[in-house]
Amino acid sequence: MRKLKIADNMRELRIANGYSQKYISDVIHIARQTYSLYETEKRIPDLKSVCELAELYNVSADLLLYADLSAKQIADSPVSEHFAIAPETSAIPINGTDARMLTNYKSLPPEFQKEVREFVLFKKRFLETEQTFDDEK
Repeated sequence: MRKLKIADNMRELRIANGYSQKYISDVIHIARQTYSLYETEKRIPDLKSVCELAELYNVSADLLLYADLSAKQIADSPVSEHFAIAPETSAIPINGTDARMLTNYKSLPPEFQKEVREFVLFKKRFLETEQTFDDEK
């Protein structure tokens, strides 16, 4: 039987995403103390909690239970290696930092998301204009 690594993975994923134990425990509807017991291997999460954590982090339950994740691996690896996204759906490599940025964007109200999109387009056009101007010199 494979060794469970869920306690370490829960801690690494929580820290890598900037979440507190309180936040996670609220999201999966358990007491913070219970969550702390999961991270310290004093208690094993039930199936419902494992499924909710896997959904929260967009990883498979198998990865959450058995993978050997580290904060550096989570931040540096392409999303498709750790997250449930098919590689062919991504035109460019996306690392954990990019994934967190997208998660933050998706948590914004629609009007703020629109402002972010407009700002990104503005910056992109600015860079393109600047490059064209430099090419004309």
